Amino acid sequence: MESATIALEALSLLIAPLVVYRLWFAPLARLPGPSICAISRLPLMYYEFNGRRRPFIHDLHMKYGPIVRVAPDEVSFATREAVKEIYTSGGSGYEKSPFYLLFENFDTG
Repeated sequence: MESATIALEALSLLIAPLVVYRLWFAPLARLPGPSICAISRLPLMYYEFNGRRRPFIHDLHMKYGPIVRVAPDEVSFATREAVKEIYTSGGSGYEKSPFYLLFENFDTG
């Protein structure tokens, strides 16, 4: 065998478990979204680099619904209720930075 073939096979053996984990066993695996976004950040990075991140994510929401996995470790929510829960909930048990004070009046009055 050529060394390039051996290197490619070795790389495949190293990457395959990561792909399997991200698609079926990761904490975010049950969330909808394109499989390629579950495997790699490259699609999101591509659209961000080209200034089209927002339209890309919007299109994903149109196809997959209000909750979309846009990267292996990133989720996008498209409902007011989700934004309110994420940014204004005080009962999470985690201390939030002062940044979250900006959302105190979110969806009030």
